[in-house]
Amino acid sequence: MMNQASKQEFVKLLEERKFIKIAELVIQKRGTVRYLKRLLYSTETLLRWRAIEAMGVVVDKLAESDPEGARNIIRSLFWSINDESGGIGWSAPECMGEIIYRRPIQFKEFASIILSFTDEEMLRRGVVWAAGRIAQASPDLVRAAVPEMLAFLSDPDPVLRGYVLRFLFIIGEKLDNRYRHLLDDRSTVPLYEDGVLRETTVAELAVRLLPEK
Repeated sequence: MMNQASKQEFVKLLEERKFIKIAELVIQKRGTVRYLKRLLYSTETLLRWRAIEAMGVVVDKLAESDPEGARNIIRSLFWSINDESGGIGWSAPECMGEIIYRRPIQFKEFASIILSFTDEEMLRRGVVWAAGRIAQASPDLVRAAVPEMLAFLSDPDPVLRGYVLRFLFIIGEKLDNRYRHLLDDRSTVPLYEDGVLRETTVAELAVRLLPEK
């Protein structure tokens, strides 16, 4: 059974965004990473996003002293996506986006692997969000995905459309007037940035990419 004190300690540290402290705990006792992994499945959305961000910091710090240990965590994230693991790694793509964002040179080979999971509908939001996060550090690692991302602008999922627009803005792409209908799309899109979870709309994300009339 999970040690409730340990779980609550991680929850408190996530709520306070003390990610360095979490990394220190994991480095000191590797088994504690399981508490963080379990919080990646939290039904509380903000806590889940904090856990994703924390995982990026944990792997970043671990890679300084134990690169193989860091890669073991990465492998476990990919394993969680694999059907043979007995479950879907819902937050694994976002975690990989955070990890590559922090160490784009060391872990650049994983960028194309994450992008390959756009074929999995249930993972697509996470993959596109990860692409945007990676683009904030090294746009060239994900620039080849632009044509595929443009196709997702007609997807029925408004959050996916929003994440695509976020990605395109980060990577410096512009849209032409064929996409002007997006300015009328008031569907809400949750965005996690700088520790804050806020709501925006597809239209608000699109206006930055379209030419003025």
